Amino acid sequence: MKTLSHSSNPSVPHTVRELCDGLADHQYSAVELVEHCLERIDATTDSVRAFVEVFRSTARQQAGESDERHRAGRPLSPIDGIPFAVKDIIGMQGRKMSAGSRSVDIVPASDASIISRLRSAGGIILGTTRMHELAYGPSGLNDFDGGARNPRFPGIIPGGSSSGSAAAVAAGLSPIALGSDTGGSIRAPATLCGIVGFKPSYDLLPITGVHPTAPTLDHLGFLTSSVEDVRIAMNVFAGIPLAEEGPHAGRRLAVFDDPDLTVDPAIATALSNAVDALSDRGWHVESVTAPSGFDVMDVSTTIMAYEAYRVNRERLETVPELLGADVRERLEDGARITRDQYEHALGEVDRVRTEMSALAAPFDALVNATIPITGPSIEAGARPDVRRMLMRNTRLQNLLGVPAISLPGDPSGPAPWGIQLFSRRGRDAALLASAAAVASDLAG
Repeated sequence: MKTLSHSSNPSVPHTVRELCDGLADHQYSAVELVEHCLERIDATTDSVRAFVEVFRSTARQQAGESDERHRAGRPLSPIDGIPFAVKDIIGMQGRKMSAGSRSVDIVPASDASIISRLRSAGGIILGTTRMHELAYGPSGLNDFDGGARNPRFPGIIPGGSSSGSAAAVAAGLSPIALGSDTGGSIRAPATLCGIVGFKPSYDLLPITGVHPTAPTLDHLGFLTSSVEDVRIAMNVFAGIPLAEEGPHAGRRLAVFDDPDLTVDPAIATALSNAVDALSDRGWHVESVTAPSGFDVMDVSTTIMAYEAYRVNRERLETVPELLGADVRERLEDGARITRDQYEHALGEVDRVRTEMSALAAPFDALVNATIPITGPSIEAGARPDVRRMLMRNTRLQNLLGVPAISLPGDPSGPAPWGIQLFSRRGRDAALLASAAAVASDLAG
């Protein structure tokens, strides 16, 4: 059997595609694959700190069962035997869920819907990953358990709230991870850890059994090393076609310009260079302007804070001392938002949704920088102004419920940075095809 590399270099993790092919061709077994992941996890316990809990015995058991299916020629799906890391906000029967908080101590009686799908497909659960408390912050920092660490860019925050899931993939501990995204919580850590992060259209992946943050904005999604890996996962979990298809609108991209946003010059230059490279590769690129009179941050903050407070009202009132200062302050802010303010914000989203759909219609994707600032240090990551900028370019897609993906930016640019592509709701397959083409052209 082929021996899996035990390289400690986190920049060359195994992709889901490589591992699927290796398992199908019997180059190695699922048991060997799981043991490889467990060794990598153990070797990075103190340096990366990606996992809250590692399910060693059950992962080995699941791997053995997968090997039996492969030997019999009856794998459950293309990902049968592939290890997954799971954000500690997604319920698993009999497993404690903490949502990154001392105020949460839940042992679900049943699996979340996404976990049921994962088990039905033969995926192997390595364990649960660290996160920003209550999935309510973009830095990934956590006062109570220390949080995960960025394995590729030491000293830079890992991003949140799906920090441990991003770190696990970036460090090669797991080829794929489940995360949640309420305002950028998959795409921001993907950018800061130098990997791919995808948030599909709203409700395409069910959130039943996931601890809520703001229910009308909450999405599940995947963190991986490649767009192809996302496509494999979305094919298995959501039935998105995997057929090789090109962009649908004639290789047309629109740079999404927001006149009210000040972008770090290094990020602006990196994005401009990437767009020029795509133009040289045959993409037709235009510039479009964000709808006027719509403050993304104010509207999204109103909706998110109003809903997050109501989700967490009881713990804020009964055990506030168990909440981190940043989360407690944000929940207290939510308590001051009125129903009228909330409903007005929802109405604004309805108005802009129509405008944005028309704006996006002629293009394969709209493009901008995932994060408009360079990667903040751990010391800077907790500052309110930095926190606001981390979410500035990723909240609109949650408000609209549209698919969005973050790709690692050209390494010649500032490290780290990411390029975000998004489209209209329901065009997930087309967006992923475009993202694959963009990634290939930027790499070439």
